[in-house]
Amino acid sequence: MTTKAIKLDSQIQKATKDTIQAGKTVSYPIAGYKGLEVRIRPHKNGLDAAVDFRHRYSHPITSKRPYMTLGQYPALSLADAKDMYRNNMTLLAKDIDPLEHKELERQNELLDRLNTLDHFISEWQELQASKNLSPKTLYNNQVLLKPIQKQLGHMRVTEIAPSMVIKFITDIQKTSPVKGLQVKILLKSILQLAKKHRVIEYNPASDLQGTLKTHKAVHYPSLTDPKEFAELLRDIEQLDDASQLYNKHILQLLALTFTRVGDACAMQWADIHWFKKQWELKPQKSGTRADMVESMVIPLAPQAIAILEQMQSLTGNSKYVFHNPRRRTEPYHHTQEINKVLNSDLMNNGQGYKGIHSPHGFRSSAKTMLMERLGYDELITELALGHRMLNAYGTAYNRMTGLEQRAEMMTAWANYLDDIKAGKFDNVIHADFKQKAQKQG
Repeated sequence: MTTKAIKLDSQIQKATKDTIQAGKTVSYPIAGYKGLEVRIRPHKNGLDAAVDFRHRYSHPITSKRPYMTLGQYPALSLADAKDMYRNNMTLLAKDIDPLEHKELERQNELLDRLNTLDHFISEWQELQASKNLSPKTLYNNQVLLKPIQKQLGHMRVTEIAPSMVIKFITDIQKTSPVKGLQVKILLKSILQLAKKHRVIEYNPASDLQGTLKTHKAVHYPSLTDPKEFAELLRDIEQLDDASQLYNKHILQLLALTFTRVGDACAMQWADIHWFKKQWELKPQKSGTRADMVESMVIPLAPQAIAILEQMQSLTGNSKYVFHNPRRRTEPYHHTQEINKVLNSDLMNNGQGYKGIHSPHGFRSSAKTMLMERLGYDELITELALGHRMLNAYGTAYNRMTGLEQRAEMMTAWANYLDDIKAGKFDNVIHADFKQKAQKQG
């Protein structure tokens, strides 16, 4: 090692040229800074060199003599290298090893980065991706995530306080009270992951009752009077098969199966079991709500089978029952088309059913009339709707529970719809499922 000490940047530049010509690695001490040196390593091309500052010191405990690379010249200037040297000497005076201190800082920085909300947002998104959610749900999640990522994503979760969450949500509620509450629910789910990993002890998005604007849920409009519902059924029946066949059959199936409109539009032939007369599906909303089953079996009444047989001759070679090749990503009938026809002048004597009955309303209609008019109980109707019900031991009934009784109920319901559509309103069937369900529980 040469004894020639470096004092100026110009000396480093000259030494670099000399070292490149010599073709050998050389280290020069920095004048006035014992243990600080600049090392120059010529590249194999003989045209340039790697120049870096190093500090060799004695470990405060082991007395070993490690090298600590401070940085490369000229990105790290001579003046900067001297400052870093002085910082190291301050640490050594306190019996702190500079290399160990640097590694600890790096680990803390990494830990801080892993503790940001963005980190747990990514984990939450991975969980959602594994649930095979519908494109609509994924889109809605992105809309709700956007303000969270923008305002809070960069923050460490340990710094997010309830007061901060309240202000954040309150600002959103100034323009949309409902969206604010939806964002709060999503934020709570994300922060729950941080709590799960024990990064935080308390979820700051929890227990905020009384601090935010409330929103009174507005239920989907539905017809529950048999005579009014019969008029709706007749309106559906008179839709033109040539131009409204998909809309007509989907509305008829909604009345017969009272499933969600998204599930009806996306019905797949592979899920229809002709011999068993069943439709087995995974609801699009499964995994997004605690009260929803992951999968369900819907018994099909003869009237529903007849509709599917008619569709089979048209789309039986396609994946979807209501195949629509114009929609590339989701090649099946769009749910909005059902809303449009239901609210159009084709229905209800030219007035439409907007605010009176909705596609989702078939579920309320069926539940109400099945219980009030046909005598079926809460359990069997909730199971038919795909809701998760608990037995006496707190365990959820599985998708097959009450299948035989539900098959009987679906046929009775389909026959009841035929009767009221024909003007017969005096038929009331008193089901005995309640007693069977009690034995089952």
